[in-house]
Amino acid sequence: MNCPTCGEDNIPGEDLCQHCGMDLAGLDVEAWGLDPEDTVLATTLADLPLKEPLVLSVSSTVSDAIELMKQHHQGCVFVSDDGGKLSGVLTERDVVARVAAPGRDPGRTRLEEVMTPNPVTLQKEDPLAWALHRMGVDGYRHLPILDDGQLVGFLSVRTVLQLFRQA
Repeated sequence: MNCPTCGEDNIPGEDLCQHCGMDLAGLDVEAWGLDPEDTVLATTLADLPLKEPLVLSVSSTVSDAIELMKQHHQGCVFVSDDGGKLSGVLTERDVVARVAAPGRDPGRTRLEEVMTPNPVTLQKEDPLAWALHRMGVDGYRHLPILDDGQLVGFLSVRTVLQLFRQA
């Protein structure tokens, strides 16, 4: 398999690219109907139209998050600790599974109680192929993008679909 990042021709079944170390496990883009030689896959995340992240503190309530997501038509809110560091993410799925289903009061439930802690992040220099891998293998719909440890945006599955529709 050719690495979508550096182009190295790897032995079929290799988990890591022998040249750049990219995780190749489960990255079978041909199964998705994509050409693994397509340069779009090597596009860095910084070159994509990343969405502006919605950020609330760990002490904010689920009601605060729901209202913010409604106002901005987004499916997630990123959660920062008191020092401004990314500590979690709350998605629509989290609201359904961790708040509504167990009957918790969204006005009294703090984000730190129901958020997904320590979310998987990518760097803005990472290639789109890495984001596709995380989305496909782990089932993420929203990936936070960092630059020098700071949240600078996020990539949504909707943005990725629009990108491939335009290509």
